Amino acid sequence: MSITPLHVSLPEGNIHIAVYGSQNKTPVILLHGTAAYHYCWRNVAAHLAQSYRVYCPDMLGAGFSDKPIDVPYSKRAQALRLISAIESLGCGPVHLAGHSLGGEVATHIALEAPHLIQSLMLIAPDGFRQGVIPPVRWAARKGWMNGMFRRAMRSQMKPKTLSRILALPLDRITPDFMENWTMPYTHPNTPDIIAKSLADDDTGVISDHVPQITLPSLLVYGTKDRMIPKRVFAKYQAHLPNVRTEIYEGYGHVLMEQCPERLSETIDSFVKENL
Repeated sequence: MSITPLHVSLPEGNIHIAVYGSQNKTPVILLHGTAAYHYCWRNVAAHLAQSYRVYCPDMLGAGFSDKPIDVPYSKRAQALRLISAIESLGCGPVHLAGHSLGGEVATHIALEAPHLIQSLMLIAPDGFRQGVIPPVRWAARKGWMNGMFRRAMRSQMKPKTLSRILALPLDRITPDFMENWTMPYTHPNTPDIIAKSLADDDTGVISDHVPQITLPSLLVYGTKDRMIPKRVFAKYQAHLPNVRTEIYEGYGHVLMEQCPERLSETIDSFVKENL
C-alpha cells in the first residue's frame, strides 16, 4: 500500500499527514494518541484505503511534523490546528476517529467545527477526568521533569518494555517495529514537548459540553484497557446523545495494534452507516 506524504503549513509549524487511498473517495481522518504518530494507524489505514481516502496526521510535536517548543500543546490547541489543516485540504466534512489523547482532540474538533465532521469515532478516548495536578504542571513548566522524560523514553526503546506497554507478544516487537514505533523519542525537543503538554494540559475541560455533540458517534474500548479508567468510557457513553458503543472483550488500550482487522471492520461499518 503506497502512502502519499502531505505537509500543511500553519503559523506554528508544518503538519505532516500520511495519506492512503485514492483522492475521489470518502475522507476518513485517524488521530493518534500520546507518544505516537501516524505509524500506529498503518494497518487500519491500509485496510480502510480500499474504500476511503484516509488521512493520518502527525499532530504538531509528533512524528514527522514540526516540533517547536514555544507553542501551546493543549488538546484544544491541537484541535484548532487540525481544523485549520482540514480547511486547508478542503476535504471536509470528514469521518473523524481519534485514539486516546486523539479521541479527546477529536471531541474538541467536533465541538469547535461540527460542520467539518460527518461522524465521530472515539477509540479508547481520554477525557472526563481531572488533568495534570498543579504541582506537576508547575514542575513541568519549570523544566524540572525533562531528565525523567529522557530516562522514560530510553526505557520505552527496549523491546520488553514496549511489549508490555502495547500488550503485544514479544515476537511482534521486531527490529523494524521498534525503529518505527520509537522514532518520535529520538528528537531532541521531545522531552520539552512532553513537559509543555503537561504544563498546558486541559484534560476534561470540555466534559460539560460533550452533550452538545449530536453527530453520529461511536465509542470503542477494550475490557483490559489499563491506560484509561473505565469511568471515562462510561461518561462518554452517558453524555454523547447519539452514540453507539462497541466493547472489545479481552483487549487493551492500543486496539489498532492488538486487533487492527477487527477495528478496521468496526470503523468501516460505522462510516458506511453514516455516508
